[in-house]
Amino acid sequence: MKIRWKLACLLAVIILDIVFAGALFFNYSEAKNTLFLPADAGGEAKEEVREQFSGSKQIALTFDDGPHSVYTPLLLDGLRKRGVHATFFLLGENVKGKEAIVKQMQEDGHLIGNHGYSHVQMSREAVANACEQIEENNRQIEAITGVRPQYLRPPYGSWNEELECTTNMTVVLWDVDTSDTLRK
Repeated sequence: MKIRWKLACLLAVIILDIVFAGALFFNYSEAKNTLFLPADAGGEAKEEVREQFSGSKQIALTFDDGPHSVYTPLLLDGLRKRGVHATFFLLGENVKGKEAIVKQMQEDGHLIGNHGYSHVQMSREAVANACEQIEENNRQIEAITGVRPQYLRPPYGSWNEELECTTNMTVVLWDVDTSDTLRK
């Protein structure tokens, strides 16, 4: 009886392996036909990508809260190796002492946006305080890069019409929340 049970379990594992291997192969086959564009690609390649991604479904790779002295340089290296650009929404209190990392982001062609000075829920702050958080971080980023941020991602996506204190900035929210903040 024990041998039959072990054989049945072994057979089940083999069948599951075959099913998962098939699914992985299918996903690989689809992914290998995807066009990835190097950062230094020419005009013809860029036009091909524009045509491929001209539909309504698009994604943007964004990172909030940095820079981090250890992980951000590793992330920048990985993005550079793959020719991928992203947007970094920087938290002002994390920028001090990491100016070289912010410069590297800019040199690598990434977009640098504002995530406020400290990670507060802006819609719960007094309007003047929230606007000062945004402006202080804008000044700081501009002093490092020479470019004033044009995009703002408010912490927690907490935004309302009263906070239109930075009229020249585009507020960037998200469609899919990864819930990565729920776990350490």
